[in-house]
Amino acid sequence: MPPADGQPDAAADRSTRRKLLLAAGGAAASAVIGTVVGTVANRVTSAEQAVRDDRAVEQAKREDARRKPPIATNAYYYDRSDEAVVWALATPLTGDQRQRLLSRSLPAEGEVADTLPDVVYGVVRSVDGRLARVLTRLRVSAVGQWTGPVFVRQIRARVLKRSAPLSGALLLRGSQGDGEPLRIGFDLDEPESVARVIDPQDETLGAAYVDRRALTLGPGEPVTIDVQAYTDRSYCEWVIELELDLGGERRVQVVDDHGRPFRSTGLAPRYQDRFHVSLLDGWTADGAGPPVWKP
Repeated sequence: MPPADGQPDAAADRSTRRKLLLAAGGAAASAVIGTVVGTVANRVTSAEQAVRDDRAVEQAKREDARRKPPIATNAYYYDRSDEAVVWALATPLTGDQRQRLLSRSLPAEGEVADTLPDVVYGVVRSVDGRLARVLTRLRVSAVGQWTGPVFVRQIRARVLKRSAPLSGALLLRGSQGDGEPLRIGFDLDEPESVARVIDPQDETLGAAYVDRRALTLGPGEPVTIDVQAYTDRSYCEWVIELELDLGGERRVQVVDDHGRPFRSTGLAPRYQDRFHVSLLDGWTADGAGPPVWKP
C-alpha cells in the first residue's frame, strides 16, 4: 500500500534504482565479455585460417609438381671443334644431294644436316691411321623442379631399335688430333647399358657413374652432364632413362632429342658412297669402299 502521506516509498525507490544499475552493469559486462570472446575467436579463426591457407598452398605446389617431370631436361648433340666427325646415311646420296654437297667449299655441320636429311652424326676415333669408332656426343642440361631433393639412383640407355650399321654413305671431316674423352659413357651393345666412368687413358668404360658419385638435385638446382655413347655392331635408336628417388617414391624419367630418340651407328665394313672434306679442296667424292681415315 502507498504511504499514508502520499510520498513515494524511499525503500522501494532504492530497490528500483538498484535493479536498473544491475541491469545496466550486466549489459555492459555482457558487451565487454562478448567483445573479448569475439576478439579471441577472431584471432583463433585467423590463425587456423592461415594454417589452412599455408596447407592449401603447399598442397597446390605438390599437385603442380606432380604434373611436371621431377627434372626439367634439355639434351642436344655436340662436338669439340678440334675433333674429327662423320655423317652416315642408310642410302647413297642422290644426284641432287651430291651436287649440293660438292658445290660447297666447307659446309658447317648444320648445313650438312640441312643438305642431307636423316643423316646420323658422330665424333670419330682413329687408331694407327684407321677409323676405329664413332661416338655420339650429348650434353644434357637438367634443373630440379620437384618440391624436395631428387636423388638420381641410376642413369641408363634404353635401345628402342637396333639394325645393321648404316652403310649407304659416309662423309668425313678429319682433324689432326682427338679431343679428351668425357667422364660418362654408354656402350649400347651391352644388354643393360648403364652410364659408366670413362678411363681417360684408353677410354674403356669402368664402374657405373652413380656408384662413384651421388647425384642429387634440389628445387631449382641446375646440373650439366656430358655423355658419349657408341655401338660397334649396330645402328641404334635410343633414349636415356633417369631412375629417380623422390623421397621414397621411385620414378623413371626419359630424356630424348625433343621427342625423338637419339641415333648412333657403328662403322660399316663397306660404304656405297664416301666423301671427305679438306680446308683447301672442299668436299671430294671417294667412291665406294671401306671407311678410310683422312686427316
